[in-house]
Amino acid sequence: MIPNHFINNPSYRWVILTVSFLLMMIANGMTFGGPTVFDDIILNTLTTSSGESITRGELKFRETVMIWSAAGFGFLTGAFADRYGVKPIIIIGLILMSLMYYLYSDVNNINQIYMVYLGFGPCLIFVGSLVNVLLISKWFSKNRALGLGIMASGSSIGSAVLTPLYAWMLNFMEWRSILFWNSLIPLFMILFVVFLLHENPINSSINQSNKDNQPQGSRFIEAVKTRNLWFLILMAMCIFYSMMGMTTNAFLFLKDSGFNTQVASISATLLFLGSLFGKISCGFFAEAQGRKKVLLIYFSLFILGAILLTLSTEYKKSLFIWSGLGIFGLGFGGIYTLKQLLSADLFGIKSLGKITGLINLTDTIGAGLGPVLTGMFFDQTGNYQYSFLIITSVVILGLLFASCLSIDDKKIEDSKRN
Repeated sequence: MIPNHFINNPSYRWVILTVSFLLMMIANGMTFGGPTVFDDIILNTLTTSSGESITRGELKFRETVMIWSAAGFGFLTGAFADRYGVKPIIIIGLILMSLMYYLYSDVNNINQIYMVYLGFGPCLIFVGSLVNVLLISKWFSKNRALGLGIMASGSSIGSAVLTPLYAWMLNFMEWRSILFWNSLIPLFMILFVVFLLHENPINSSINQSNKDNQPQGSRFIEAVKTRNLWFLILMAMCIFYSMMGMTTNAFLFLKDSGFNTQVASISATLLFLGSLFGKISCGFFAEAQGRKKVLLIYFSLFILGAILLTLSTEYKKSLFIWSGLGIFGLGFGGIYTLKQLLSADLFGIKSLGKITGLINLTDTIGAGLGPVLTGMFFDQTGNYQYSFLIITSVVILGLLFASCLSIDDKKIEDSKRN
């Protein structure tokens, strides 16, 4: 449906990047970011309707349901994408997300929320990072780190924009209406996918500058036998436990600290704007300054942010809260981009769908535990100090796994030229 003379233009890869960026905005902003603004309202609504108190741990278990649901689809989706492409997967995911938002607007108990988030799980896979990493890796060999960084920044902007937007919309309508009208956004996005998205470059000049569009790299069975893949998986488990635990509880933490709903919603904005800057800046630095060196620098920032937020639970200083959120997001953003980049650079794209699917399958263990355990530790202690201390410890563990990765930048760049 796309005229060949558009696709033949080497600049068309930036159109593909724009579509991927928008898809990441929707996949993450409409699941992880935006809906957290309604948490305190939903807690009160469910308590009123059921007559029983709903704890934060019980509510935050919804994110665990979503993430572990996503895990069940990761590997098979990657295998399907390697063989048939990502376009049909994305369209199915957008239709499913629209349906889940419509159903979310009518929930009345915690089990119904769990069912909605069970449906959000495959949306994260069908519309999110797995399919977009494959897409960008095919279109970008030169400046791949930058392309992946910009693509990944879509998830940060989605949450940074939708979270305060939903909070602002609460001034004019109730939360159910907000969810209902936003169910139309994924359906609108299908038009972009149908008319603009193309799986691969088709002309020789683009293929010449994107040689990795030909199947290159490790077979899946070869990658599984390497230490690098398992250290990458363990690192990912740690960073996603930490980021998901913080992201899904930051709004409630700020509400507990005395901030109103509009101000508390800025917590997500700071986290995700920091993450946005980390993702894009990492895209500039990783290939030029060395992947492992840059990875360890961003881990240091991630740890610093976690320490500041842990201190803020004791000293209640706004400076610790706001700077901690921004630095924490900055560190995560850089690490997230490098995780995606290393998946492609260390193993090539021959079996990248399966490899990325396996990484997603396993790192969801950490991502699923982060929200619910952080909420449960709060329920047990009455504050977030212990929860944030655990997050800091897990980030440090992730740094140890990252330091064990064997990354040869010269070999990676040579493989792109051959």
